[in-house]
Amino acid sequence: MIDLRSELPLGGDSATAYIPWLVAIMVFLGTLAVSGVNTFDSILQGWSRSMTGTLTVQIPSAASETSLSETTAQIERVVRALNATQIVDSVTVLSKSELNNLLAPWLGDDIGDSDIPLPTLIDVTLTDEAPQTVEKLRTAIAEVVPNAVVDDHRRWFGHLIELTEGFRLLALCVACVVAIALALTVVYATRASLAEFKDIIAVFHFIGAQDMYVATQFAKRTFLAAFKGSIGGFASGTVTLLLIRWLAQNVESGFLPDVSLGLSFWLTLPFIGILAALLAMVTAYITVLGTLRTMM
Repeated sequence: MIDLRSELPLGGDSATAYIPWLVAIMVFLGTLAVSGVNTFDSILQGWSRSMTGTLTVQIPSAASETSLSETTAQIERVVRALNATQIVDSVTVLSKSELNNLLAPWLGDDIGDSDIPLPTLIDVTLTDEAPQTVEKLRTAIAEVVPNAVVDDHRRWFGHLIELTEGFRLLALCVACVVAIALALTVVYATRASLAEFKDIIAVFHFIGAQDMYVATQFAKRTFLAAFKGSIGGFASGTVTLLLIRWLAQNVESGFLPDVSLGLSFWLTLPFIGILAALLAMVTAYITVLGTLRTMM
């Protein structure tokens, strides 16, 4: 079993006393940043799966009984034109109830009883999602039903995905900045401790203690202080994530994909605090060695 007790007679100094609080804040921010990266990854994967190899064909609604039969004929012509190609995997004409379910989050559950003219939607799954494929289908549909609208999801999803990737990169940068800030904090706190206990360290050098021994003792001391702060930061970060999850679970949206932090994320979450304590320990060790060597 590793002994983390420091053998140096170092009392509590003001610099080290702040390390648990600073580490707690850093771990809290790091937990939120890492959860943000994980959340944006889930959103991107959901959007990518929903838009890959699919497009939607819209046929304007009928305004009268005569045009209703014409709309039915248009739907049949579009379906035949799509099935005639070798690049369509499946064609699904959405029923009125399915269309109402799609619009319910925005227009309400009673959309089916309203007089709003709704277009007929045809969901198309492609075997090839190349831009040339979409243009070929667009031309084929325009030949049989000129007023049909072909919606390629990638056109407007692309900018949204770029924005989400930007937020993901920003969250990743925040996590890196938090780690750098933690390391710099430990550096200055360790140097302050060395200056405060320089007489005790000089005595240990006089009786034969090596720099590595002194650095190891400071590293143990810093690890214990940082680990205490990590526990507090991990606990507060976990409670915050659970609170956000509770607030968001009742949010209904047909636009955002179902985002959930998986079991693997919750199992690896404690390692953020452990890594923060280890980072503080290694930083303190390197700082003490470098400082003592320049003092000699």
